[in-house]
Amino acid sequence: MGEWGEALNELDAGVAMAVKNGDHYRGQTMSLYRAWVQDFAMDYTGARDLCDALLPLVIDSARMPWRRFALTFAGWAEVGLHNHERALEHLLAAKQEMESHTVINDWYIRIMVRAAFTELRLAQGDLHRAVEEGEAFLKVACSTPERTWQALAWEANARIALAMNQSDRAQDCITRALTAMEGFDVPIAAWQVHATFAELSELRGDSGAAEHHRELSRVTVFRLADSLPADDPLRLAFLSSPRISTIIAGVKLAQGAG
Repeated sequence: MGEWGEALNELDAGVAMAVKNGDHYRGQTMSLYRAWVQDFAMDYTGARDLCDALLPLVIDSARMPWRRFALTFAGWAEVGLHNHERALEHLLAAKQEMESHTVINDWYIRIMVRAAFTELRLAQGDLHRAVEEGEAFLKVACSTPERTWQALAWEANARIALAMNQSDRAQDCITRALTAMEGFDVPIAAWQVHATFAELSELRGDSGAAEHHRELSRVTVFRLADSLPADDPLRLAFLSSPRISTIIAGVKLAQGAG
């Protein structure tokens, strides 16, 4: 729901309770979810460092679900940091573990792994593999009723199509992303979908649509940021990330031109 501040407060309270009761394992696994928020907020260094600290603690079979979460969050962060080999190592480890032995939550972890693989192949400029991963991402996301990941899967495929100069395919994908969000409050997907729609609209020469979707993206970006205290490092990391900075600057330029 994009209520990152509330999520982190709940996590902190849960970790404190676990530590108070001597349940250090529970405290560690709850701390792991902080990396999830950090990845969404594009604080990739923070997510990477947290996962690096926790991965050695979740190595036995009884803790497999949490190890897979840690590998996935770490891989996701390494993609964002452009450490492609390290990202591939983590994501392949999570994928191979799921293929060899199914455990609880794999259905959800699999979606995130496919999302991260898609971003990795795009970042590497390997469009052939990006198409394959994007299709796999769509398949697992759309096999569930989870609208955030459905929309993100379609949006990722729209960016792949844009990278391949396939404007019509990009338009179809981004329209499907909007449809996936329709009637649902999915801000984590919404800011990205509208940002990509704005980019596509610019390329197609529709400045009105571009400005409209860029503004919708900007509003959602600040909704997410404002769920955190004004001086929170995570808020600052999110707003200063390259893609977010571009969205904010783009809206200001559009408004100035108007």
